[in-house]
Amino acid sequence: MMRIFIAIELPKEIKKELLKMQGNFQQIRAKWVRPEHMHLTLVFLGDVDESRIMEIQDICHKVAKEFEPFEIELSGLGAFPDLWRAHTLWIGIKNSVALNQLQKSLSEELKNNSFQVENRPFIPHLTLARFKKRLNLKNAITKFAKANLGKIKVAEFIVFESKLLPQGPKHKIVKRLRLGCQYG
Repeated sequence: MMRIFIAIELPKEIKKELLKMQGNFQQIRAKWVRPEHMHLTLVFLGDVDESRIMEIQDICHKVAKEFEPFEIELSGLGAFPDLWRAHTLWIGIKNSVALNQLQKSLSEELKNNSFQVENRPFIPHLTLARFKKRLNLKNAITKFAKANLGKIKVAEFIVFESKLLPQGPKHKIVKRLRLGCQYG
């Protein structure tokens, strides 16, 4: 079995901005996401039999060639489930029709091919930190609530394998898929 997710990799300059944003909250006890683990998850598949990896790649290729590159904008700071009972701190993504359509197409194609896909609404975000105990972050993030961290050109997405190790997760690229490319 392989633990699989599909995500958009972030450029180094955006990761630097996210690290700066994390620096504003270092007084809060949290498990901070390291730069090499920062990404925008499109679909989490979880444990998948290795014999189906090529099928996932084929589905992703089919979807990728239907989309042209597009931009997304990082904007706003928020928390799940909300600011008063936070267990996750995140940077939001301004509403993007192309991003939402890409995620929906991937999810639907994977479901149509009998893959188990999370059944919760897609809320595009970049996780900055996770908390063991729920926190009230309302006052802590007020001045950053509308922070704008720039735009990202999305020209590809990646199928990742994630191995959970005692020292933390290790992500390995299984396949890069360029948007609008007929050949993968």
